[in-house]
Amino acid sequence: MGTTISGVGVEAVEYAQESGTVRTQFDQEKTPASMAVVATLADVMDTDAVELDPLHSTVDADELDALVRVRNGTNGDTHVAFTHEGHAITVHSYGVITITPEHELTVEKHERGEAR
Repeated sequence: MGTTISGVGVEAVEYAQESGTVRTQFDQEKTPASMAVVATLADVMDTDAVELDPLHSTVDADELDALVRVRNGTNGDTHVAFTHEGHAITVHSYGVITITPEHELTVEKHERGEAR
């Protein structure tokens, strides 16, 4: 079952209320990873994608797209993790994006005694 976020088709959307993490899956053959990230982040932040800081201010969008292009499964998972607009973002080569607000990650680390 697919849906559309900011005009970009995604296969699935999952939301973990306790952490604020959103997980989406996109069709890598139809949608570049950078577009899927921007669309998902805009949805998470409840804003228009053009209102976000440009993704290229954080990560090279062309390199992101190249690193997570469709894999044949023999190379394992390649993923890219970065922060943008106050959110930790991980993009996996199998077409999954996870986005978590950075403040939630800080709270989790503090609760586990990992914060310094």
